Amino acid sequence: MLARCLLQLAVLCLSRCVYAQDYTIPSGWENTVSNASRAERLNAARGAASEIQRRVDPTIGFPDDNIYYETGANMAIIFASQDHYSGNSSWRSQVLGNTLSLYEAEYNQNATRDIAYYGLAEVAAYIAYNDSATRLDTAKQSFDIVYADFINVTDAHRKHYPRPLNTTCHNSSLGGLLFQTHDNATDITVFASAIGTWIALGAHLAELTGNTTYLTAAEQSIQFMQTHMINLSFPSTVVWQQFNVSTCATIAGVEPLAWDIGPYIEGLSIVANITQNSTYTQFLTSLVPSVVIVPEWHDDTQYSLKGTIIRGLLEARLRNPSNTGLVALIDSYITLQYNAVTNNAAIGNNEYKLTWLGNGTAEYTTPGNMAALDVLNAAFVIAPIETSTSDTNPTNSSSKHSSTRIGAIVGGTVGGVAAVVALALVLFACLRRRRRARDADKATSDPQASRADHEPDPFILTAPMRDPVTEKGGIQQRAPLFHEIHNSATTNGSSSPSMAAMSDPSVAQMRPTVGDPDAMHALERSLVLERRLDDLIHTLANHGENESNPPEYDGDVPNHASEHHEGV
Repeated sequence: MLARCLLQLAVLCLSRCVYAQDYTIPSGWENTVSNASRAERLNAARGAASEIQRRVDPTIGFPDDNIYYETGANMAIIFASQDHYSGNSSWRSQVLGNTLSLYEAEYNQNATRDIAYYGLAEVAAYIAYNDSATRLDTAKQSFDIVYADFINVTDAHRKHYPRPLNTTCHNSSLGGLLFQTHDNATDITVFASAIGTWIALGAHLAELTGNTTYLTAAEQSIQFMQTHMINLSFPSTVVWQQFNVSTCATIAGVEPLAWDIGPYIEGLSIVANITQNSTYTQFLTSLVPSVVIVPEWHDDTQYSLKGTIIRGLLEARLRNPSNTGLVALIDSYITLQYNAVTNNAAIGNNEYKLTWLGNGTAEYTTPGNMAALDVLNAAFVIAPIETSTSDTNPTNSSSKHSSTRIGAIVGGTVGGVAAVVALALVLFACLRRRRRARDADKATSDPQASRADHEPDPFILTAPMRDPVTEKGGIQQRAPLFHEIHNSATTNGSSSPSMAAMSDPSVAQMRPTVGDPDAMHALERSLVLERRLDDLIHTLANHGENESNPPEYDGDVPNHASEHHEGV
């Protein structure tokens, strides 16, 4: 009997410990662990953001030491993301009242990449501040503008292109292509950075609006890049920066940049999450291990672009909380960069230089601080939740949109609790069976033995067997962020996931409360049923029929509770 129980336990453990992919952390990685608390990481991130904001030229909406069109969009995304993840609104005025308002007053429509980038900034502001529908409408306008330079699959089959071109490509393979320039209809240049940013914009809009037009465009561009511009067989390259539409080939000799792949990972993660398409998920989980081993993403030639890959990986991590191997790999990668930034790039006074390798000039640059800020933001998001410590320097948080970014803590906790409960049930069943066999022997040898000696103790579930939260629309829901757990904590100070589960009304219904007459009566009825069952078993034993299985009966409180949660 005991051997059978142990075998059941072994099978259960093996079934929960098998992974489809190897996410081994490279042996050459050093400093993949940090003892810095979440509060320390968040304070560092706020400090870096404060230094950037202090240097903003209000006439252009961003610091004037880095006059690139994408600088403003990048800054707005980083600031809004920090507020969203921390549950604050520290940078609302800067993002909405200055940076984005100046952009909206005079659109720059030179490059599709820049237009899509500002569309992403509008989306980030909408998610962080729930700023009515204005932000979302502006992001939609950005998408509409860029769509004029996009080849959808239907037009590709018909050879209906938005600009004249001669190509050796098979017509259908051009579906999903996006041209780099918007204001020059004769330019057929194609950049991975433009397509990736376009994918991320379409994916976010699809999730926020439910409009399939955005999702279809994102999917077609994902497939175009997967076919023509991404090759996992070349680990030193992974993604090609440019594509020659005339020869239907990538352009060799051009080193890819971080923003050629970062926004692509971000968009792919969202599309895989929305569609629950295993093809996208499998490609994502193969792509990430190939991307994180490329050291060139973080050299000092990447300017402010290298933070985009951190954002993409963070999105992949938050969208796949149950994939513990992927989470561990991305966490190690982000922590590695965090240690490099804090140890090698920090100059002092919340300033960071561009290189993370410890060399280079020790002077402030906006690209340096923005790249560091992306890492600092991600580092506090993945930090272990400290339920006893609240954020420092809190500000009033605006109401958040229902599309919530969250970590893997609670997801892992629920899975772990389920496994422990399952193990406990197996052990309980085995011990109960052995006890009944022992009691049956005793009853046969001593018919006068008291039935009280073998009355079973009531088994009452103290926690649900499965997560009662129903996933909507097939989209995998992620575990709540620290500030969301903190805000929803009970008045007695409990804020841990396990305590929150114990205080859930549906859980409380499954265990009797001291002093509750109804609960006590239910317990007494349960005991009566148990006694009647034991009487029946005892009678059968006296008639030589004790080897038959006892009749099944309604297990009252435990069974009803289990059925209730399975039906949720």
